[in-house]
Amino acid sequence: MAFKKGYRKGRRMWRLLWIGVYGSLLLLLVSGCGQNADGQARVYRNDGYMGLTNTNPNLLNRSGTSYDFDMEMVGQLLKPIRGIENTQVGFNGDEMNVTLRVSRSLTDKERKAMLAEAQSLLQSNFPRYDVHVKVKS
Repeated sequence: MAFKKGYRKGRRMWRLLWIGVYGSLLLLLVSGCGQNADGQARVYRNDGYMGLTNTNPNLLNRSGTSYDFDMEMVGQLLKPIRGIENTQVGFNGDEMNVTLRVSRSLTDKERKAMLAEAQSLLQSNFPRYDVHVKVKS
């Protein structure tokens, strides 16, 4: 009989120990999923993404991610500017190098104005690139 009493006491102790272990794990699990009461939203105003995030790089978006599409877009944007005969576009990482072949009949003042217009137009439409524009006759 003495053996049974000790056996029951030891078994009860192990049961209480396991209840304590599982209770502690449950408490850690529940407290780990809680949120901070004083959490503040972070604002990244100058991150270059203009409010957009690309958490999945395979998502389709209107701006495109291929150099071919960007080259076509440059041609479409610069087509309405009078005096441009040909455009050449090159990419080097985050830099876009655009060379404009313009009409020889344009004055230097008109070329400078065209350069400034093309630079601002391309930089505003391609914020992910550092745009460099050159004008050649």
